Amino acid sequence: MRTRVLIILITLVLVFLLNQISWFRILEFKTLDWRFEIRGEISVKEPIVIVAIDDNSIEEFGNWPWPRTLHIKLVEKLRKYGVKTIAFDIYFDTYGEKNEDLAFSKILDKDVVLASFFVSFNDPRYGTIRKIIEPVKLFTSKSKVGLVNPIYDEDGFIRRFSLTSRVFEKEWFSFPLLVLCSYISHDPISYLKENKIPVDKNKFVYINYRGGILKFPTFSYSEILKERVDSKLFKDKIVLVGATTEALHDTHFTPFYQYLRFGSTLKLGKMPGVEIHANSIATLLSKDYIYPLFDGFPLFILSFLFTLIPAIPLKKISGFRNFIMIVFLLIGYTILSITLFIKFRLLLPITTPVFALIICYLFILLYNFIREEREKREIKNVFQRFVPSSVVDIILSNTEYQLLQTKRQWISIMFADIRNFTYYSDILPPEEITKILNEYFTSATEIIFKHGGTVDKFLGDAIMALFGTPIYYEDAPIRAIKTALEIQNILKNLRESWEKKGYPPFNVGIGITTGEAVAGTIGSNQRMEFTAIGSTVNLAQRLESLAKGGEILICENTFNFTKDIFEFEDLGFVKVKGKEEPVHIYKVVGEKDGGV
Repeated sequence: MRTRVLIILITLVLVFLLNQISWFRILEFKTLDWRFEIRGEISVKEPIVIVAIDDNSIEEFGNWPWPRTLHIKLVEKLRKYGVKTIAFDIYFDTYGEKNEDLAFSKILDKDVVLASFFVSFNDPRYGTIRKIIEPVKLFTSKSKVGLVNPIYDEDGFIRRFSLTSRVFEKEWFSFPLLVLCSYISHDPISYLKENKIPVDKNKFVYINYRGGILKFPTFSYSEILKERVDSKLFKDKIVLVGATTEALHDTHFTPFYQYLRFGSTLKLGKMPGVEIHANSIATLLSKDYIYPLFDGFPLFILSFLFTLIPAIPLKKISGFRNFIMIVFLLIGYTILSITLFIKFRLLLPITTPVFALIICYLFILLYNFIREEREKREIKNVFQRFVPSSVVDIILSNTEYQLLQTKRQWISIMFADIRNFTYYSDILPPEEITKILNEYFTSATEIIFKHGGTVDKFLGDAIMALFGTPIYYEDAPIRAIKTALEIQNILKNLRESWEKKGYPPFNVGIGITTGEAVAGTIGSNQRMEFTAIGSTVNLAQRLESLAKGGEILICENTFNFTKDIFEFEDLGFVKVKGKEEPVHIYKVVGEKDGGV
């Protein structure tokens, strides 16, 4: 549990540190662009028309700026067409010819919105310099003035606009907001109080772009003055006047930059600022706002949930199935985010939750790898003393260690005990006894390992060995008898060696049974061991106690399985401790000729 919590906390810290890096935030913004591209362009239903200061108009009227008389003519013609609001996305911050300025000021009214902008730059001599560029006072006495400052994201794209900006202790309304309020004849302060507009943590509104460039009805400035347009197209409309020519340097990157419009072979370019304002006004006018969940509390909750997903199944997260689950989850969430944006304009973060899930998943993979390697080392250290190295490798290759789970199994059990060991202990020093036992146990263990057996435990002067667990063998009884025969044979060599050293010889009695027993890891949290328990185990110990030195006694189950391979002597039924009925036992004589 502590590890789980720690991984979640580390992941959240890393993800939110990544959010402080520019490229990471840009990547999140790019996911918004992808969603716009997948959604595609939508129809323009808002009463917005653009009068473009385009290349044709520049060619017609000369280089910018133009005389005020042209703007006077434009306003007069637009009012004649029944336009409701006229907004100039151009700057009137300098005086022109006096009479022209005076005439222009007289035609300005509340249905006209002019543009201003705020600049801030660093001067090495004076430090940070801030300046507000406003229309000349002659023009601001009657018309409204709104800020047109673009909100650039870190990649230079425009995806948002502001409603208000505080500049020099004065609250300025944005150009799109003032145009909207002028059109609906509403005070901007009251409008903001009465309408809950979803904004991000910086109080910016996401622009619900209708599409790329030239989505709104656009007419050349020169065409209007020459009256080459249908006047009905302007009735009760908002008219935005602004530059669309690249020559006036008012084009910008938007989500639909490089978008391939249906039926076209050319990708769209940068969008003029006046069209960006048109999209902003359309968003306010239709109230089809984008609801941002990119940052703040929603972002934290989503990131937290995505770290929980891989952290909950902490011990089972590794493996191909879980990897596929993570991949499908990432794909599913991305599809869900795109669907919610298209259907409900919900802007869920994609990059941050996805990174949170991936980072947490990688941490858990690392943790599981370290934990499993540690457990494998511990298991190897324990089991390599009791089972062959080949068996240890099989156990370690089983990722869930199911082989070590306690369960009922069909196995063979062998007990081998030294006869009259107490007598030898009394006549020999402990050091000599220990030396003899170690030599015997080492040889016996090698033989048990050779036949795939497991040394369960050493019981003083006795050995308990299991065959058929933790690795199941169909021929477990055969392996057990072969092991017993080899142990008896190796003792002959050991006795010859011991006699030369003056040690008294000793013999071993062996008992073997085959049947069901509960085998697996048994113990406490402090100490665990792999063993077997049950009546089959008890019977093997009883047979061992009945066996004389050099004898191998087996039960009827073992005999039935191996009677075609070994020679036996039938000892009949014998009453053994712990059994109500006599037990049919056999003594192993040797291996038949041609036995396997």
